Amino acid sequence: MKKEYKKVDIDKIEDLQDDLADMMEDANEIQEVLGRQYGMPEIDDADLEAELDALGDDLFMDDDLSYLDAAADAPTTIPGQSEKPDANSAQLDEFGLPALS
Repeated sequence: MKKEYKKVDIDKIEDLQDDLADMMEDANEIQEVLGRQYGMPEIDDADLEAELDALGDDLFMDDDLSYLDAAADAPTTIPGQSEKPDANSAQLDEFGLPALS
């Protein structure tokens, strides 16, 4: 074991640790620059949570579902396509892919 410890170069280990510390310092500086806010007011998390709750309440209180009526009246076929499938065409599944038999 003493032989192995003699092979270890402490200077290389210290250099490696110094390099790692420099890289961590650079990474922290980059994160700080990327995290800056420009012209944005400080917003409290509690304020955001309260606004989100208010929006959720508005959505659940809206009983008017008339906007869904237009979707129910939408055509189910492509214009110019016949209503009934050709005898030569393969049956399709709900995803429009050939059905497995």
